[in-house]
Amino acid sequence: MVSFKFATLLATAAVSLLPGAEAAKRGLAWPEDNRNVFLPGGKVDWLYNWHMEKEAIFSSIPSFYAMQWGSGNITSACTKFKKSGSKYLLGFNEPDNAGQSNLSPETAASLWKRYIEPIKAANRKVKLISPAVTNAGAPGGLAWLDSFLAACHGCHIDGIAIHWYGGWIDDFKAFINDAKKYNKPLYLTEFGLAWDQYATVDSFLQFLPLALSYLDSEPAVVKYAYFGAFYSNTAKDMLNANGQLTQVGKLYIS
Repeated sequence: MVSFKFATLLATAAVSLLPGAEAAKRGLAWPEDNRNVFLPGGKVDWLYNWHMEKEAIFSSIPSFYAMQWGSGNITSACTKFKKSGSKYLLGFNEPDNAGQSNLSPETAASLWKRYIEPIKAANRKVKLISPAVTNAGAPGGLAWLDSFLAACHGCHIDGIAIHWYGGWIDDFKAFINDAKKYNKPLYLTEFGLAWDQYATVDSFLQFLPLALSYLDSEPAVVKYAYFGAFYSNTAKDMLNANGQLTQVGKLYIS
């Protein structure tokens, strides 16, 4: 889930590299309207903004992950991706969600073969990450991804992207364990507690340390990004209405 109508300021961002790891797992899902952004020292390991275009303000960040969000403008995907300079392409955003890219597995596979595969053909070093599915039940979620992979037989899929919004840590771990069946690196590009009346700020502050500890120690998960880095009046987000880090934001980037 994502809404782009936000203007944000992130004053501090620091992520420690894991000992012995090639790069840190922790990243940021950064809305495109976050233009007044200051990320000192390039310490954020990776970032994506649901788009192909890499903003100049991201220059200090080691890795930008481009995304083909949906079917819109997909005919120019190869050109835009090359221009982005990225080595990673994230597939369609929540195609199993009617409120997001909303694609059938068959349509997504057809688009992938026609427009995404040529990106890999042009540069074998590029990593193609699957469409990011939700943790919804069938026919959504992993069931949608199963159908997509069957329809996209022979396609190059270097990693599996997933999103999770739910109740607590046990459900979180169970979903990730289910996604291990693909035997590919997992990219958890959005996660958080379900946004309902029961998800208090205290709940987020209790959940996040448990989730981060698990993700940092789980070898199947190679990258993850908490949702969301928005200019907001709710402390469940990483930034408050004044563009300052909330308790949740401080916890995530520490």
